[in-house]
Amino acid sequence: MKNSTNDITYEQLTSQETELQEEEEEEEEEEEEEEEEEEEEESSDFFDPTKIRITTKQITMDLLIKRIEYKEINLNPDFQRNANIWTDKAKSRLIESLLIRIPLPAFYMDATKEDEWLIIDGLQRLSTFKSFILDQKLVLKDLEFLKELEKNKYSDLSRNYKRRINEAEFIVYLIEPGTPPKVKYNIFRRINTGGLPLNLQEFRQAINPGQAIKILKELANIPEFQKLTSFSQKRKNRMVDHEFILGFIAFTLISYNCYSSDKGRDDFLDQAMKKLNKIDENRVQEIKNKFIFAMKAANNIFGEDAFRKIRKITEDGKRKYPINKALFESWSVTLSDLSEQELETLIERKENVKEVFIKKMEDDSNFLESVSQAATKVPYRFDTIKEIIKEVLSC
Repeated sequence: MKNSTNDITYEQLTSQETELQEEEEEEEEEEEEEEEEEEEEESSDFFDPTKIRITTKQITMDLLIKRIEYKEINLNPDFQRNANIWTDKAKSRLIESLLIRIPLPAFYMDATKEDEWLIIDGLQRLSTFKSFILDQKLVLKDLEFLKELEKNKYSDLSRNYKRRINEAEFIVYLIEPGTPPKVKYNIFRRINTGGLPLNLQEFRQAINPGQAIKILKELANIPEFQKLTSFSQKRKNRMVDHEFILGFIAFTLISYNCYSSDKGRDDFLDQAMKKLNKIDENRVQEIKNKFIFAMKAANNIFGEDAFRKIRKITEDGKRKYPINKALFESWSVTLSDLSEQELETLIERKENVKEVFIKKMEDDSNFLESVSQAATKVPYRFDTIKEIIKEVLSC
C-alpha cells in the first residue's frame, strides 16, 4: 500500500545537506518501503465486495451538531495524532463556504456503534464546526468574500447566516454493523482523503479502543525504546512505534509457536490488541516491566545496533541497516525472559553475541529470510535467537 510519506528521496537532497542527513533520510525510506511491502502482502486478501454494507444519508448541520454535542460522533480518535491541524484561516474559509452555499465533500463514518459514530474522513471539518458553532472559540478571519464577517463568532452572526449554516445539508456514508473488520479496513484505507490513508496500526487502534492504546502510548515514551528506535516524528504520527511495541506484547501474550502463517501477522496483532484490552492490571504491569527490561538489555548488549541486521565493518564504517520488526520482536521477547544473571553474562560477552549473530546472518539463509519479512518463518527466527543466546551463555 504505497503512501505519500516518502516525499523526500536521496536524489532530491541538495548538495548543501550533510552526509549524516543523507544517511538518515535513506534509512527512513528503507524502513518505510519495508513496511509498505509487508502491508501490501498482509492486506492483499482483505477486500470482499460482497460483504460491504454502506448506507447513504443526507443530514443537516443541526443533526450533526446534536450528535457532536452528545458525544455521538467521536472527535478524538486514538488512531490520529494530528486530529486538529487546520489553521484558523482554513477553518474560517470552511465556514465561509457554508455561508455562501458551496457544497462540501461527503463524510464517511463507521456506524458500527449507533450511539458513537467514528469518523473515517472529515475529522477536520467536523472539528471546525464544533469549534465555531458549539464551543464558539473560532473567530472568523482572512475571509475571501464576506470580509464584513471577519472578527465574528457564531453568536455574532445574523439569523439569516445562522440559518444557512444550520440548514446546510451533507451527504454521510455510514459503514453499517455487520461489515467484517478486514473489509472495513480496506474501506478506511481507500477513502481517507483528509491526509494519508490509514495504515494497519492506525486502523487497529481505531477499532480497538480501550486500555491497549494507553499502554502502547506509555511504553512508546520509555527513554530506552526511543533511543534504540529513533523514529522520526512523521513515523510516530503514523503509529509505527505503537506497532513495534504491539509486536513485543503479541509474542509475550501469545507463544510464537501459536503463530499462524495462514492468518498472518496482521491477524496475530489484532488478536493481541483484543487480549491487551482484557488483561488485568497485574498482567499489564508484568508486561511493562518485561518491556523495560528488554529495552535496557538490548541497549547494554547492542547499543545503536539493537534490533538491526549487523554488517561487518565496511570501508566507510558508517552505514547501518534500519531497525527491523522481525528482529525487534524476536530479540526483545527473548531478552525479556532472561534472568538478571544471564543478562549480566551476555553484557560481559556482548562482542561474542554480535559475532555469533553476524555469523548466523551470513551462514543461515533461512534465518536471513525469516528476518527479512516480519510475517514469515516466525518460529524459526525465535528459535535461532534463542540458540545464539544459549551458545554465548555456554561458552
